[in-house]
Amino acid sequence: MVHENEVDVAAIAGSDAGDGGVAHGALLTGFVEAIQTGEPEALERARGRVVEALGAEAMVDAAAVCANFHMMTRIADATGTPLDEMSDAPSEQLRADLGLDDLVSARRSVDPG
Repeated sequence: MVHENEVDVAAIAGSDAGDGGVAHGALLTGFVEAIQTGEPEALERARGRVVEALGAEAMVDAAAVCANFHMMTRIADATGTPLDEMSDAPSEQLRADLGLDDLVSARRSVDPG
């Protein structure tokens, strides 16, 4: 799916940052935040909001995307897989804007130089 609108990746930093130019972005970010907290009641509420707004299939799709990113990150961290050269330079500004290089896992994924 191609989107004609500009996306604001700063919305990734929290559901209070708006939709970020993505349909239902704040709703989906809230769902991701609830998944990350592991708090059962918050997750149940977030799931309900996604199902109410987008349907059960969309909630399952969103949960699957979250699970896949979590899995891929854990595999990369566990194996010490560095960020490839093709992704390193183009993502430098995005990583800086989001503070990703400050995360613990970045010590293993970004070549220090």
